[in-house]
Amino acid sequence: MQNVKVTRKGTKGPVPARIFMLFARKAPIAIIFRRGPSKWVQLIKWNTEDDTFEPGQWFHGRIYERRADLNPDGSLLIYFAQKLEGRTMRKENNYTYAWTAVSKPPYLTALALWPKGDCWHGGGLFEDAKTVLLNHRPEVAKAHPDHMPKKLRVRLKEHVFGEDDPLFSERLDRDGWKLKQEWKMENRGYPQLFHTLQPEIRHKLSRDKKFLIQLTRSIKRLDYSEEFSVGVATSAPTKNIERASWADWDQQGRFVFARDGKVFSAFIVDGAEIPERELADFNSSKPTAVSPPPWAMKW
Repeated sequence: MQNVKVTRKGTKGPVPARIFMLFARKAPIAIIFRRGPSKWVQLIKWNTEDDTFEPGQWFHGRIYERRADLNPDGSLLIYFAQKLEGRTMRKENNYTYAWTAVSKPPYLTALALWPKGDCWHGGGLFEDAKTVLLNHRPEVAKAHPDHMPKKLRVRLKEHVFGEDDPLFSERLDRDGWKLKQEWKMENRGYPQLFHTLQPEIRHKLSRDKKFLIQLTRSIKRLDYSEEFSVGVATSAPTKNIERASWADWDQQGRFVFARDGKVFSAFIVDGAEIPERELADFNSSKPTAVSPPPWAMKW
C-alpha cells in the first residue's frame, strides 16, 4: 500500500524520497527511514539538538517502519523487514525472507533476529531500555541461534494479528497521540475492497499545551492516507501540512515534519502561521554499500 497523500498514483516525473521518522523518548535522537527507489531504504540518525544527520546503512527490500520502535535513549532499534531476493539461501540458513531484528541505528546489522517467514504482524515495541515486546506468535518467536537477544528481556505480545495495526496504533497511544475519533471501515469485496466510513483522528499536544497536531487516517481500496494539520489547542486545526509524510513534536518541543524527501522545522504562532525552515534534503542520496563499524556489530 502507498500513502496517496504523499505519492499520488500516476504521478509523472521524479518521485521524491519518502520519509518516516521515529523519535527517542529520553534523548534528542530520531531515526529517519528514507525510502526510494521503492525497493531501497536507508537509515539516517538525526540529532535533534544540533540538527546533524548521520547517514547509515541501506537495505534492498522493504522495512515496515510502522512496526518499528526505538528504545528510550535511541541506542537500539527494533524493525521488521522483508527481502525477496535469495529466498532459497535464507531458508537454508533458517533466516526466512521476513524477520524482526534489533540493531544499533543508523545500522541494520542484526544483533538479535527472529525469523518470521511471512509478512503478517512482526516487529515490536520497546517497553523500556532493555525489554522488547515481540509482535510474533509463539510458533515463530524463536530467535536465530546466531542472533540471540543476549542483553534483552523478551516478552511475547498477546493477541497477535493484523499487519501495521494494531501495533502502530499502540505506539501512537504510548507516544501521546490521543484518539479523538475512531476509525470505521468496511470491506465491500473485490474490486472495491476497503472503504472508510469514518476516518480516525488523533491529536498530540505541544509541550506547552498551546498547540496541537492532528493526524487523520483513512483507507480507500488498498490505498491509505495519513494527513497532518496543526493549530492552536483551543480550536480545530486550521493549517494543513500538505504532502507531509510525518509530523511530530521533537524532544525540544519544536514542530518538525517531512515532505517531498526533506525535513523541516517550523515555529507556530497564534493563527497557525508556520514559517518553515528546511533542515535537510535527502533526495540526492543513492544506494551504496555501507559497512557497519565494530561497535554496531556487538552488544
